[in-house]
Amino acid sequence: MVFWQINRTQDGHMTKRRTPEEQLKELEQKEAQLKARIQKKKAEVSTRKRKQDTRRKIIAGALALEHMEHDGQFREVMGKIIAEHVTRPEDRKLFGL
Repeated sequence: MVFWQINRTQDGHMTKRRTPEEQLKELEQKEAQLKARIQKKKAEVSTRKRKQDTRRKIIAGALALEHMEHDGQFREVMGKIIAEHVTRPEDRKLFGL
């Protein structure tokens, strides 16, 4: 009974033909590597999205604070919104509440 065969590559080198079990093991290893790469890429995308969201919030907040300095009506509305929705004591301190 022959468990393996010798094959030749295009350049004439000899290669051992892998058994179905060896092929399966190789495919499973490749699958594991691919899953790890996918997980890493998902983490990169998630991190990038989170950073973009934080940046948007910083810019929007800076614009709102600047606008509050120049528009009394806007300042009043934002003051009410902030007073109502900002509940953590350390955050309320930031707004003088």
